[in-house]
Amino acid sequence: MIKKDFPIYHIIILLFLFLFNPIEASSNISPGSERIPDSIVSLSSGYIIVVDKQYQKLYVFHKNGIFSKVFEAPCSTGKKPGSKQVAGDAKTPNGIFFVTKILTNPGPPEVYGSMAFPLDYPTISDKRAGRDGNNIWIHGTTKTLLPTQSNGCVVLHDSDLQHLANFIYLNRTPVIISEFLKWVPQNYVSPSKNELERILTSWNEAFIEKDIKTIDSLYLQGSEIKGKRREELNNKVKYLKNLNKHFILQPRDISILQEDNNAVIIFDQIFAVNSNDSFQGFYNKLILEKINNKWYVIDDATKPAVTNKNLAKGSSKQNETKSIPKEAVRNLLTKWVTNWKSGDMKTYRSCYASNFHSKEMDLNAWISHKAAVRQNSKNINIRIDNLQISAGANTAIAVFTQYYNSSILNSKSRKKLELRKINDEWKIYREII
Repeated sequence: MIKKDFPIYHIIILLFLFLFNPIEASSNISPGSERIPDSIVSLSSGYIIVVDKQYQKLYVFHKNGIFSKVFEAPCSTGKKPGSKQVAGDAKTPNGIFFVTKILTNPGPPEVYGSMAFPLDYPTISDKRAGRDGNNIWIHGTTKTLLPTQSNGCVVLHDSDLQHLANFIYLNRTPVIISEFLKWVPQNYVSPSKNELERILTSWNEAFIEKDIKTIDSLYLQGSEIKGKRREELNNKVKYLKNLNKHFILQPRDISILQEDNNAVIIFDQIFAVNSNDSFQGFYNKLILEKINNKWYVIDDATKPAVTNKNLAKGSSKQNETKSIPKEAVRNLLTKWVTNWKSGDMKTYRSCYASNFHSKEMDLNAWISHKAAVRQNSKNINIRIDNLQISAGANTAIAVFTQYYNSSILNSKSRKKLELRKINDEWKIYREII
């Protein structure tokens, strides 16, 4: 019972706070360092982008032992709720997607910002379900960002989009779009994890045994590998010979993602060893649907063979492969840019070799110089473009265009980094502008 001396406007304020700041259920709480979206079944390396349509937020997660949220920004999705069904319905699709390319200056900046990342919608699952439409992008805007105001795209402030660009690897970085996110502890085990891992194990074992029929059995009837793709798969298994007696041929760099009844398994698969003890492999993406409570592969998307993954000599199955040099260098550059912008100078310093020199400065002088720059600058933002990496076993060169903006400097410059591999880690050895 409300006492008469309790002001009515207090009641109105409490109702307003309750309605517009609802208490979140445990399945949909605000993200913290200890929780991740349940759509991330497992993640081996790299980054994953997650869009929460309910709260109009975009997140980027990275795993380095434990998961960490490395980026968060407000976004705007379709004017209408629900997953996209037909062209022009002003809805943003739900599912697991990948960025196919980068568009610079795609249109008026107040509408599209400085760049756009087209997604591979409609996917094979969308087409099977009769969903259509196209031109679903993640793009920027220079206008005031309002929630649920797009025609189906995911829109960010242009400055946030430029930051997001540092985490995107074309056709590799997953983008999960959900109507709402369910946040779970990092040690949460998805009910689908075991079955999805069994499918990957079965695929790998059949590949090693050159048993294409068993691979076929994992696919939904009518979706088996056919035509040129089947010919390419047969050619790959011919190279295997007796490699499994000498090397570990388990899939590498595995990530498993699930959104409702759709899932994607991403991995690298070895199929040959070169004369210089490096191996050849291919990047594979198994696309799955859950039908009548069972998972089936409905498509796959292989990329050209990857090389220069060095294998240790010898026949012991304890030998593990090293990471792809170019990808490892790219990951280092992402770490380098991200921590310079965030001001984590300890992690930023760890990107450099102890014998680093640039502009007549050693590492200590260089870090002191950079710390002083940060102290006098605000709103630092860095974007790298046109990145070109040439890498050998222990040395690499990265050349790119750097766009630098802060409260005291706006610049565009061509930069060259010389890198060396030290104790199995890539480090910046020289920096040349």
